[in-house]
Amino acid sequence: MAGALAVLADTAHLAAVLPAEITWDPQPRLPGWGGMSGQNPDGDPIGRFLNLAQGVVVVIGVFGILYSAGKMVAGRLGRSEAAAEGVSGVIWTIMGISLMLVAIPIVTTLVGV
Repeated sequence: MAGALAVLADTAHLAAVLPAEITWDPQPRLPGWGGMSGQNPDGDPIGRFLNLAQGVVVVIGVFGILYSAGKMVAGRLGRSEAAAEGVSGVIWTIMGISLMLVAIPIVTTLVGV
């Protein structure tokens, strides 16, 4: 194990001292976002809406997981039925969010966006 770490350290050191070609452009520019990022106001409004909906679904999923985790913490403090509801809430949240996130590509395929 110690030999492998020494070889890994030597390799990392060698990679750090190798000359790398770096180009510097003093003009700041925005990256090319493409058509589906929402940066183009004249672009496809349905695609922008579906991208926004996907972001909202992810945020709702995070809140659902945090709510279920809070129930499990409350159950740990002496209310076992709240912990059981929290575990079942995690399962329902994950399945619901998965269904919503799978629905977005299906809608985009059907609409032709």
